[in-house]
Amino acid sequence: MMQNGMVKTLIYEKQVRLFYMDNTRLVNEILQLSNGTDKIQKVVLAKTISAVSLMSATLKGSQRISVQITMTNPNYKVFADADANGNVRGYLNEGLRHASSGFMRNVSLENLIGEKGTIRVIKGSAMNQFTGITDMPYRNINDDFSHFFAQSEQTQTFIGTDLIFNEKDEQLLVSQGIFAQLLPGASPHLIGEIKNIYRNNQPFFNSLGKCNESKVEEKLSEFFPDVKYMESSSVQFYCGCSKEMFYGMLYSLEEDEIRQSIKNQESIETGCQICGRTYRFTIHELQALLS
Repeated sequence: MMQNGMVKTLIYEKQVRLFYMDNTRLVNEILQLSNGTDKIQKVVLAKTISAVSLMSATLKGSQRISVQITMTNPNYKVFADADANGNVRGYLNEGLRHASSGFMRNVSLENLIGEKGTIRVIKGSAMNQFTGITDMPYRNINDDFSHFFAQSEQTQTFIGTDLIFNEKDEQLLVSQGIFAQLLPGASPHLIGEIKNIYRNNQPFFNSLGKCNESKVEEKLSEFFPDVKYMESSSVQFYCGCSKEMFYGMLYSLEEDEIRQSIKNQESIETGCQICGRTYRFTIHELQALLS
């Protein structure tokens, strides 16, 4: 079975690069860390993570990609980022995490995104970054990321992701997706063909994650001619936070606040909103900040 794996191929006589990914384990890990309990919160976070996971396969070297989706209600945001090694993380902002449960249980993804949703993407390395912002006319994340590539990078691209939840307990069972992009000189109609194949054969693509990576190429050839395997890679959750990173936040506190904590013999605790890890600063460490 593929476990957080991605298979990269070329199809249609090398006119299109096609990536297939199963990231069920990765998405489940992030969903368990998030505080979103309603299904729509899980869906919007999972689809964003999947899109960024697929996009990470286009990165090289020290490049990173960071995505921010802002709904029409600007209090609702989703963040995700990844590096060229397939290290992915993502989270809902506080406003979306703590949105009314009654509202979340009854809202669709289309209505949650609304008419004025936006996607903001920062891509590149520390020395050379590109920022692009596009609207979300399709209001479904998949087509909106495809729209981003057409608008910001002028490349015909299709990103398709699918989720299967257990209806009883809303546990995520399958998360998979494909990334298809025309290479220079490719026939423009091919993207439409790929989109139709993917959308009309969801059971097939949902089952690919059960195959070994070496078998995926063979299975894809059932629908796509001239499949040429390039390589396999992995995607996995990685936050990278540390206690040292949070010292900066302590320095932003008023000196009186730190002194009050020391006087009351109270440690200060802070947490990473991405992975949920907590870091405690002892009285001795707080005293060191004032020395």
